[in-house]
Amino acid sequence: MRESELQEVVAALLMLRPDQVVARTSLSGLDNSLGEAKLRLAAKRLGMIMPAGFRPASFGELCDRLGGALVQEDSFAAKLDASHPSPIAGPRVGLDLQEISTLPPANDYWEHSFYQGIFNKSEIAYAVAQPEPRLHFAGFWCAKEALRKCDGSFFGVDPTSTAIEHDAGGGPYFVWKRSAGDQRLPHSLSISHAGGIAMAVVMAVWPLPQVS
Repeated sequence: MRESELQEVVAALLMLRPDQVVARTSLSGLDNSLGEAKLRLAAKRLGMIMPAGFRPASFGELCDRLGGALVQEDSFAAKLDASHPSPIAGPRVGLDLQEISTLPPANDYWEHSFYQGIFNKSEIAYAVAQPEPRLHFAGFWCAKEALRKCDGSFFGVDPTSTAIEHDAGGGPYFVWKRSAGDQRLPHSLSISHAGGIAMAVVMAVWPLPQVS
């Protein structure tokens, strides 16, 4: 494992010097869904795959878990697990909130590794056309997280494959981007922004219509 390179990217995420990142260095500042995504993308750039949901408490724990975890880039592409147990029949809701300021600033959102790794090209195109792109990126991020909370079968799925698009009235909805073609998901979605906070609510009623 290229520990020195991992040390550099963790230092950048924590806004420390690389020599300040040692085994006991706490990663509590990354112990949230956005921090996990940033760390996952940083590891991915080094050819390492973090297990889904893994949030290490320290740099040493991160190194121990990623030791020998060098993998091929294309193995990161996740697919829905058909064996995932179906929820009990009835409605389920997922909710997520995010401070807009915590998303990294960028001169070029198309080229920034974070935005490339999290958002589909259609989402980037939509956001950069708006006066405040990060406001919309934060809303999209919340939507993706709320989808995972509502429907556990999307846990671990590449976030770029669950894109938020808009109908003729401006209402958001999910599109599952697959090699077999785009599929609109049956999950209802609402996104809001206020006071520097983005929020999304996702709702679905089980059993879901068959997505083919």
